[in-house]
Amino acid sequence: MFHAVGLGLGLAMDASCVSMTNAMVEKNMKIFKALVIALIFGVFQFAMPLIGYFLGSLMQSYLTAFIPIIALVFLSAIGIKMIIECVREKKKGEELKEKKITPIEILVQAIATSIDALSVGVLYIAEGITKALISFSIIGGITVALSFAAFFIGKKFGAWLKNKACIAGGIILILIGLEIFIESFFV
Repeated sequence: MFHAVGLGLGLAMDASCVSMTNAMVEKNMKIFKALVIALIFGVFQFAMPLIGYFLGSLMQSYLTAFIPIIALVFLSAIGIKMIIECVREKKKGEELKEKKITPIEILVQAIATSIDALSVGVLYIAEGITKALISFSIIGGITVALSFAAFFIGKKFGAWLKNKACIAGGIILILIGLEIFIESFFV
């Protein structure tokens, strides 16, 4: 189970950073919405390894090759969109409107930050479904806890960065995508 905790901590980092970024960008996000986002991230961190477990070795080489690219594209697209919207509003000389994180953006973020967990499922094929389900539940639970905690950190940074939060948030999302992509060359 220590292995599952370690995997959970590692896999939850991307989702936690995105959760923190969401709180920076949507300055008046309610705690309930932050909890829902954390739960969605946790569900995806549970479901992706489960999908990987069942897909198993059938598609392992394909998944391993495309996962970092998909994460990079998704997170970069969201980050670039955030930066462009922020710059456009600043050019117009308008007070930056509060950004609302949409359900579609949350879904894309959840997929992008959990897609690397697909390959984790393959690791558990030899362990059996019971141990796999327990491990995937631990991974999902850790993701929920860390993503929810990161919301509060993001609130503090968002207040500190003020109008620059949307640019910082976009850059962070792009960097997370790059980190996942670059890390794939070393694993």
